[in-house]
Amino acid sequence: MYTVASVLGGDIGKFPFQVYRRSGSSIKRDTKHPVARLLGKKANPYMTAYTWKETMMVNMAVWGNAYSNIEFDGNGYPKALWPLDPALTQVYMDVDGAVYYLTRLPNGQIRKLVPDEVVHFKSIGNGLVGITPIEVIREELGIQQAQKRFLGRFYSKGTQVGGILEVQSDVPLTKDTKDVIREEFEKATAGLDNAARVAVMDKTMKYTPLGMPLKDAEFIDSAKFGIAEIAKIYKVPGYKLGISDLKYSNMENQSLEYVKNTLQPLVTNWEQELDDKLFTLPEQERFYVKANMTSELRGDMQTRAAYYKTMIEAGVYSINEVRAMEDDDGIGPDGDKHFMSLNFANLANMDTYQNAKAGVKGGEDNQKGNPIPESDGAGDESGAG
Repeated sequence: MYTVASVLGGDIGKFPFQVYRRSGSSIKRDTKHPVARLLGKKANPYMTAYTWKETMMVNMAVWGNAYSNIEFDGNGYPKALWPLDPALTQVYMDVDGAVYYLTRLPNGQIRKLVPDEVVHFKSIGNGLVGITPIEVIREELGIQQAQKRFLGRFYSKGTQVGGILEVQSDVPLTKDTKDVIREEFEKATAGLDNAARVAVMDKTMKYTPLGMPLKDAEFIDSAKFGIAEIAKIYKVPGYKLGISDLKYSNMENQSLEYVKNTLQPLVTNWEQELDDKLFTLPEQERFYVKANMTSELRGDMQTRAAYYKTMIEAGVYSINEVRAMEDDDGIGPDGDKHFMSLNFANLANMDTYQNAKAGVKGGEDNQKGNPIPESDGAGDESGAG
Protein backbone atom coordinates (compact mmCIF):
# COMPACT_ATOMS: atom_id res chain seq x y z
CA MET A 1 0.00 0.00 0.00
CA TYR A 2 2.81 2.39 0.90
CA THR A 3 4.57 1.57 -2.36
CA VAL A 4 1.45 2.27 -4.44
CA ALA A 5 0.89 5.62 -2.73
CA SER A 6 4.56 6.48 -3.08
CA VAL A 7 4.58 5.64 -6.80
CA LEU A 8 1.47 7.69 -7.57
CA GLY A 9 2.59 10.57 -5.34
CA GLY A 10 6.00 10.74 -6.98
CA ASP A 11 4.66 10.50 -10.52
CA ILE A 12 2.06 13.25 -10.04
CA GLY A 13 4.48 15.36 -8.01
CA LYS A 14 7.10 15.45 -10.75
CA PHE A 15 4.72 16.75 -13.45
CA PRO A 16 5.01 20.53 -13.95
CA PHE A 17 1.52 22.05 -13.65
CA GLN A 18 1.79 25.18 -15.79
CA VAL A 19 -0.50 28.15 -16.33
CA TYR A 20 -1.50 29.12 -19.87
CA ARG A 21 -3.24 32.25 -21.18
CA ARG A 22 -5.54 32.43 -24.21
CA SER A 23 -5.53 35.56 -26.33
CA GLY A 24 -7.68 35.12 -29.42
CA SER A 25 -6.19 32.18 -31.29
CA SER A 26 -2.88 32.51 -29.45
CA ILE A 27 -2.06 30.37 -26.41
CA LYS A 28 1.05 31.17 -24.39
CA ARG A 29 2.45 29.98 -21.12
CA ASP A 30 2.06 32.52 -18.30
CA THR A 31 4.76 32.50 -15.62
CA LYS A 32 3.68 35.78 -13.96
CA HIS A 33 0.27 34.76 -12.63
CA PRO A 34 0.28 34.04 -8.86
CA VAL A 35 -1.09 30.55 -9.52
CA ALA A 36 1.97 29.78 -11.64
CA ARG A 37 4.22 30.34 -8.64
CA LEU A 38 2.06 28.23 -6.32
CA LEU A 39 2.08 25.27 -8.70
CA GLY A 40 5.61 25.72 -10.00
CA LYS A 41 7.67 26.99 -7.06
CA LYS A 42 6.18 26.98 -3.55
CA ALA A 43 2.66 26.07 -2.53
CA ASN A 44 3.14 27.69 0.88
CA PRO A 45 6.10 29.02 2.89
CA TYR A 46 6.92 25.51 4.15
CA MET A 47 6.26 23.30 1.14
CA THR A 48 7.66 23.25 -2.38
CA ALA A 49 5.29 22.65 -5.26
CA TYR A 50 6.55 19.08 -5.59
CA THR A 51 6.03 18.30 -1.89
CA TRP A 52 2.51 19.72 -1.99
CA LYS A 53 1.54 17.72 -5.08
CA GLU A 54 3.05 14.54 -3.68
CA THR A 55 1.27 15.03 -0.33
CA MET A 56 -2.06 15.65 -2.00
CA MET A 57 -1.73 12.59 -4.25
CA VAL A 58 -0.77 10.35 -1.33
CA ASN A 59 -3.79 11.60 0.64
CA MET A 60 -6.01 10.97 -2.36
CA ALA A 61 -4.64 7.44 -2.81
CA VAL A 62 -4.91 6.48 0.86
CA TRP A 63 -8.03 8.37 1.94
CA GLY A 64 -9.86 8.85 -1.33
CA ASN A 65 -9.87 12.63 -0.70
CA ALA A 66 -7.21 15.33 -0.55
CA TYR A 67 -7.97 18.81 0.77
CA SER A 68 -6.08 22.11 0.78
CA ASN A 69 -7.25 25.41 2.19
CA ILE A 70 -6.70 28.32 -0.22
CA GLU A 71 -5.25 31.45 1.38
CA PHE A 72 -6.01 34.61 -0.63
CA ASP A 73 -4.10 37.88 -0.66
CA GLY A 74 -5.63 41.36 -0.44
CA ASN A 75 -6.27 41.44 -4.18
CA GLY A 76 -8.19 38.17 -4.19
CA TYR A 77 -5.42 36.07 -5.75
CA PRO A 78 -4.39 32.71 -4.25
CA LYS A 79 -1.45 33.25 -1.93
CA ALA A 80 -0.84 29.79 -0.42
CA LEU A 81 -2.21 26.25 -0.42
CA TRP A 82 -2.40 24.59 3.00
CA PRO A 83 -3.02 20.83 3.08
CA LEU A 84 -5.74 19.71 5.50
CA ASP A 85 -5.66 16.44 7.39
CA PRO A 86 -8.15 14.17 5.54
CA ALA A 87 -8.82 12.31 8.80
CA LEU A 88 -9.99 15.55 10.43
CA THR A 89 -11.91 17.02 7.47
CA GLN A 90 -15.52 16.24 6.61
CA VAL A 91 -17.84 17.38 3.82
CA TYR A 92 -21.45 18.28 4.62
CA MET A 93 -24.52 19.50 2.77
CA ASP A 94 -27.16 21.55 4.55
CA VAL A 95 -30.94 21.42 3.98
CA ASP A 96 -30.65 24.09 1.29
CA GLY A 97 -28.14 22.05 -0.70
CA ALA A 98 -25.16 24.23 0.20
CA VAL A 99 -21.89 22.31 0.62
CA TYR A 100 -19.37 23.18 3.32
CA TYR A 101 -16.30 21.68 4.97
CA LEU A 102 -15.56 21.24 8.66
CA THR A 103 -11.92 20.69 9.57
CA ARG A 104 -9.83 20.63 12.71
CA LEU A 105 -6.67 22.71 12.41
CA PRO A 106 -3.35 21.67 14.03
CA ASN A 107 -4.02 24.11 16.90
CA GLY A 108 -7.27 22.29 17.67
CA GLN A 109 -9.55 24.97 16.24
CA ILE A 110 -12.64 23.81 14.32
CA ARG A 111 -13.08 25.80 11.14
CA LYS A 112 -15.90 25.92 8.61
CA LEU A 113 -14.88 26.45 4.97
CA VAL A 114 -16.92 27.05 1.84
CA PRO A 115 -16.03 25.19 -1.40
CA ASP A 116 -14.35 28.25 -2.93
CA GLU A 117 -11.80 28.08 -0.10
CA VAL A 118 -10.86 24.44 -0.62
CA VAL A 119 -9.03 22.55 -3.34
CA HIS A 120 -10.59 19.10 -3.16
CA PHE A 121 -9.19 16.21 -5.19
CA LYS A 122 -11.44 13.16 -4.89
CA SER A 123 -11.42 9.56 -6.06
CA ILE A 124 -14.47 7.72 -7.37
CA GLY A 125 -17.40 8.31 -5.03
CA ASN A 126 -20.80 9.96 -4.92
CA GLY A 127 -19.54 13.18 -6.54
CA LEU A 128 -19.32 14.97 -3.21
CA VAL A 129 -16.63 12.88 -1.54
CA GLY A 130 -14.41 10.12 -2.80
CA ILE A 131 -14.37 6.57 -1.50
CA THR A 132 -11.06 5.44 -0.13
CA PRO A 133 -9.70 2.52 -2.16
CA ILE A 134 -8.82 0.86 1.14
CA GLU A 135 -12.52 0.22 1.68
CA VAL A 136 -12.63 -1.60 -1.63
CA ILE A 137 -9.61 -3.77 -0.90
CA ARG A 138 -10.20 -4.23 2.82
CA GLU A 139 -11.06 -7.89 2.34
CA GLU A 140 -7.98 -8.41 0.21
CA LEU A 141 -5.81 -6.74 2.83
CA GLY A 142 -7.32 -9.02 5.45
CA ILE A 143 -6.26 -12.03 3.39
CA GLN A 144 -2.73 -10.67 3.19
CA GLN A 145 -2.59 -10.13 6.94
CA ALA A 146 -3.68 -13.74 7.44
CA GLN A 147 -0.92 -14.82 5.08
CA LYS A 148 1.65 -12.87 7.11
CA ARG A 149 0.48 -14.52 10.32
CA PHE A 150 0.70 -17.89 8.59
CA LEU A 151 4.23 -17.09 7.39
CA GLY A 152 5.23 -16.16 10.92
CA ARG A 153 4.01 -19.48 12.28
CA PHE A 154 5.45 -21.26 9.26
CA TYR A 155 8.97 -19.95 9.79
CA SER A 156 8.87 -20.39 13.55
CA LYS A 157 8.18 -24.09 13.06
CA GLY A 158 11.02 -24.69 10.62
CA THR A 159 11.13 -26.15 7.16
CA GLN A 160 7.97 -28.22 7.27
CA VAL A 161 4.42 -27.57 8.42
CA GLY A 162 4.11 -30.93 10.17
CA GLY A 163 4.25 -34.67 9.74
CA ILE A 164 3.81 -38.14 11.16
CA LEU A 165 6.69 -40.03 12.74
CA GLU A 166 6.05 -43.73 12.45
CA VAL A 167 7.87 -46.22 14.70
CA GLN A 168 8.03 -49.78 13.45
CA SER A 169 7.46 -51.77 16.62
CA ASP A 170 5.31 -54.73 17.54
CA VAL A 171 4.95 -53.36 21.03
CA PRO A 172 2.70 -50.35 21.56
CA LEU A 173 4.63 -47.26 22.64
CA THR A 174 3.92 -45.76 26.00
CA LYS A 175 3.18 -42.07 26.43
CA ASP A 176 6.59 -41.43 27.95
CA THR A 177 8.31 -43.15 25.04
CA LYS A 178 6.33 -41.10 22.48
CA ASP A 179 7.19 -37.87 24.31
CA VAL A 180 10.90 -38.70 24.33
CA ILE A 181 10.93 -39.54 20.61
CA ARG A 182 8.94 -36.39 19.73
CA GLU A 183 11.18 -34.18 21.87
CA GLU A 184 14.40 -35.52 20.35
CA PHE A 185 13.06 -35.20 16.80
CA GLU A 186 11.84 -31.61 17.33
CA LYS A 187 15.21 -30.60 18.71
CA ALA A 188 16.78 -31.52 15.39
CA THR A 189 14.18 -29.98 13.07
CA ALA A 190 12.28 -27.16 14.76
CA GLY A 191 13.12 -23.50 14.33
CA LEU A 192 15.19 -21.49 11.87
CA ASP A 193 18.46 -22.33 13.61
CA ASN A 194 17.89 -26.02 12.89
CA ALA A 195 16.50 -25.58 9.38
CA ALA A 196 19.50 -27.30 7.77
CA ARG A 197 20.22 -29.91 10.43
CA VAL A 198 19.72 -33.63 9.81
CA ALA A 199 17.38 -35.59 12.01
CA VAL A 200 18.98 -38.87 13.10
CA MET A 201 16.40 -41.59 13.65
CA ASP A 202 16.42 -45.23 14.51
CA LYS A 203 16.09 -47.53 11.48
CA THR A 204 12.73 -48.58 12.76
CA MET A 205 11.39 -45.04 12.35
CA LYS A 206 9.81 -43.53 9.25
CA TYR A 207 8.90 -39.85 8.83
CA THR A 208 6.03 -38.82 6.55
CA PRO A 209 5.67 -35.03 5.97
CA LEU A 210 2.27 -33.36 5.96
CA GLY A 211 1.23 -30.05 4.48
CA MET A 212 3.22 -27.72 2.19
CA PRO A 213 6.98 -27.20 1.97
CA LEU A 214 8.34 -23.66 1.89
CA LYS A 215 9.67 -24.04 -1.66
CA ASP A 216 6.19 -24.74 -2.98
CA ALA A 217 5.63 -22.27 -5.83
CA GLU A 218 1.90 -22.13 -5.23
CA PHE A 219 2.43 -20.42 -1.91
CA ILE A 220 4.61 -17.76 -3.54
CA ASP A 221 2.01 -17.24 -6.25
CA SER A 222 -0.70 -16.78 -3.63
CA ALA A 223 1.42 -14.14 -1.88
CA LYS A 224 1.89 -12.31 -5.16
CA PHE A 225 -1.81 -12.48 -5.88
CA GLY A 226 -2.59 -10.10 -3.00
CA ILE A 227 -0.16 -7.45 -4.26
CA ALA A 228 -1.46 -7.89 -7.81
CA GLU A 229 -5.02 -7.26 -6.64
CA ILE A 230 -4.00 -4.00 -4.95
CA ALA A 231 -2.06 -2.94 -8.05
CA LYS A 232 -5.10 -3.71 -10.21
CA ILE A 233 -7.44 -1.58 -8.11
CA TYR A 234 -5.06 1.39 -8.26
CA LYS A 235 -4.23 0.66 -11.94
CA VAL A 236 -0.50 0.58 -11.20
CA PRO A 237 1.51 -1.86 -13.38
CA GLY A 238 3.10 -4.74 -11.52
CA TYR A 239 6.65 -3.92 -12.61
CA LYS A 240 6.50 -0.71 -10.55
CA LEU A 241 5.81 -2.86 -7.48
CA GLY A 242 8.43 -5.48 -8.26
CA ILE A 243 6.04 -8.32 -9.07
CA SER A 244 6.48 -8.64 -12.82
CA ASP A 245 9.11 -10.30 -14.99
CA LEU A 246 8.61 -8.32 -18.19
CA LYS A 247 10.97 -7.79 -21.08
CA TYR A 248 11.92 -4.21 -21.86
CA SER A 249 9.59 -3.93 -24.87
CA ASN A 250 6.58 -5.11 -22.86
CA MET A 251 7.53 -2.85 -19.98
CA GLU A 252 7.58 0.12 -22.36
CA ASN A 253 4.07 -0.75 -23.54
CA GLN A 254 2.86 -1.06 -19.96
CA SER A 255 4.44 2.30 -19.16
CA LEU A 256 2.44 3.91 -21.95
CA GLU A 257 -0.74 2.22 -20.73
CA TYR A 258 0.02 3.44 -17.21
CA VAL A 259 0.31 7.03 -18.44
CA LYS A 260 -2.88 6.87 -20.51
CA ASN A 261 -5.14 4.88 -18.18
CA THR A 262 -3.85 5.82 -14.72
CA LEU A 263 -2.00 9.13 -14.73
CA GLN A 264 -3.99 10.93 -17.44
CA PRO A 265 -7.37 10.61 -15.62
CA LEU A 266 -5.73 11.80 -12.39
CA VAL A 267 -4.11 14.74 -14.14
CA THR A 268 -7.40 15.72 -15.81
CA ASN A 269 -9.11 15.55 -12.42
CA TRP A 270 -6.47 17.87 -10.95
CA GLU A 271 -6.47 20.31 -13.88
CA GLN A 272 -10.21 20.87 -13.75
CA GLU A 273 -10.28 21.29 -9.97
CA LEU A 274 -7.39 23.78 -10.05
CA ASP A 275 -9.04 25.76 -12.88
CA ASP A 276 -12.28 25.95 -10.93
CA LYS A 277 -10.80 26.91 -7.56
CA LEU A 278 -7.73 29.03 -8.33
CA PHE A 279 -9.12 31.33 -11.05
CA THR A 280 -12.07 33.70 -10.88
CA LEU A 281 -14.91 33.22 -13.38
CA PRO A 282 -13.64 36.00 -15.69
CA GLU A 283 -10.12 34.58 -15.47
CA GLN A 284 -11.32 31.12 -16.44
CA GLU A 285 -12.14 32.52 -19.88
CA ARG A 286 -8.44 33.24 -20.42
CA PHE A 287 -6.37 31.17 -17.99
CA TYR A 288 -6.12 27.45 -17.40
CA VAL A 289 -3.76 24.90 -15.83
CA LYS A 290 -2.18 22.09 -17.82
CA ALA A 291 0.25 19.41 -16.63
CA ASN A 292 3.27 18.85 -18.83
CA MET A 293 3.48 15.07 -19.21
CA THR A 294 6.01 15.11 -22.05
CA SER A 295 8.77 13.69 -19.86
CA GLU A 296 6.71 10.57 -19.22
CA LEU A 297 5.77 10.05 -22.87
CA ARG A 298 8.93 10.84 -24.76
CA GLY A 299 10.64 7.47 -24.17
CA ASP A 300 14.24 6.76 -25.15
CA MET A 301 16.55 9.00 -27.18
CA GLN A 302 15.82 7.33 -30.52
CA THR A 303 12.06 7.51 -30.05
CA ARG A 304 12.25 11.14 -28.96
CA ALA A 305 14.46 12.11 -31.92
CA ALA A 306 12.01 10.55 -34.39
CA TYR A 307 9.07 12.22 -32.65
CA TYR A 308 10.68 15.67 -32.65
CA LYS A 309 11.72 15.31 -36.32
CA THR A 310 8.17 14.47 -37.35
CA MET A 311 6.65 17.32 -35.34
CA ILE A 312 9.12 19.89 -36.71
CA GLU A 313 8.58 18.76 -40.30
CA ALA A 314 4.81 18.98 -39.80
CA GLY A 315 5.14 22.53 -38.50
CA VAL A 316 3.72 21.65 -35.07
CA TYR A 317 6.83 22.46 -33.00
CA SER A 318 9.56 25.02 -33.53
CA ILE A 319 13.22 24.29 -32.80
CA ASN A 320 13.09 26.37 -29.64
CA GLU A 321 10.02 24.49 -28.41
CA VAL A 322 11.81 21.18 -28.88
CA ARG A 323 14.90 22.49 -27.09
CA ALA A 324 12.71 23.69 -24.22
CA MET A 325 11.29 20.16 -23.88
CA GLU A 326 14.87 18.93 -23.52
CA ASP A 327 15.61 21.67 -20.96
CA ASP A 328 18.03 23.40 -23.35
CA ASP A 329 18.31 27.10 -24.15
CA GLY A 330 16.75 28.46 -27.33
CA ILE A 331 18.82 29.45 -30.38
CA GLY A 332 17.30 32.90 -30.75
CA PRO A 333 14.46 34.34 -32.85
CA ASP A 334 15.19 32.00 -35.76
CA GLY A 335 14.39 29.08 -33.48
CA ASP A 336 10.81 30.29 -33.08
CA LYS A 337 10.02 29.83 -36.77
CA HIS A 338 7.89 26.90 -37.88
CA PHE A 339 8.65 24.90 -41.01
CA MET A 340 6.40 23.04 -43.41
CA SER A 341 7.30 20.79 -46.34
CA LEU A 342 6.45 22.15 -49.80
CA ASN A 343 5.59 18.65 -51.00
CA PHE A 344 2.09 18.78 -49.53
CA ALA A 345 -1.03 20.31 -51.08
CA ASN A 346 -4.72 20.30 -50.26
CA LEU A 347 -6.56 17.65 -52.29
CA ALA A 348 -9.18 20.24 -53.31
CA ASN A 349 -6.44 22.41 -54.82
CA MET A 350 -4.45 19.71 -56.61
CA ASP A 351 -5.77 20.56 -60.11
CA THR A 352 -5.14 24.27 -59.59
CA TYR A 353 -1.69 23.51 -58.25
CA GLN A 354 -0.75 21.30 -61.19
CA ASN A 355 -2.13 23.79 -63.75
CA ALA A 356 -0.23 26.59 -62.09
CA LYS A 357 2.99 24.59 -62.34
CA ALA A 358 2.35 23.91 -66.02
CA GLY A 359 1.59 27.57 -66.69
CA VAL A 360 4.77 28.74 -65.03
CA LYS A 361 6.81 26.27 -67.06
CA GLY A 362 5.22 27.40 -70.34
CA GLY A 363 5.79 31.06 -69.52
CA GLU A 364 9.45 30.43 -68.80
CA ASP A 365 9.86 28.59 -72.10
CA ASN A 366 8.26 31.48 -74.06
CA GLN A 367 10.49 34.03 -72.37
CA LYS A 368 13.53 32.03 -73.43
CA GLY A 369 12.27 31.82 -77.01
CA ASN A 370 11.79 28.09 -76.90
CA PRO A 371 8.69 26.60 -78.56
CA ILE A 372 6.06 25.07 -76.37
CA PRO A 373 6.12 21.28 -76.72
CA GLU A 374 3.05 20.02 -78.56
CA SER A 375 1.56 16.61 -79.16
CA ASP A 376 2.24 14.74 -82.35
CA GLY A 377 -1.22 15.56 -83.67
CA ALA A 378 -0.76 19.27 -83.07
CA GLY A 379 2.59 19.16 -84.86
CA ASP A 380 1.10 17.55 -87.93
CA GLU A 381 -1.61 20.17 -88.15
CA SER A 382 0.95 22.95 -87.82
CA GLY A 383 3.05 21.52 -90.64
CA ALA A 384 0.06 21.14 -92.91
CA GLY A 385 -0.83 24.80 -92.47
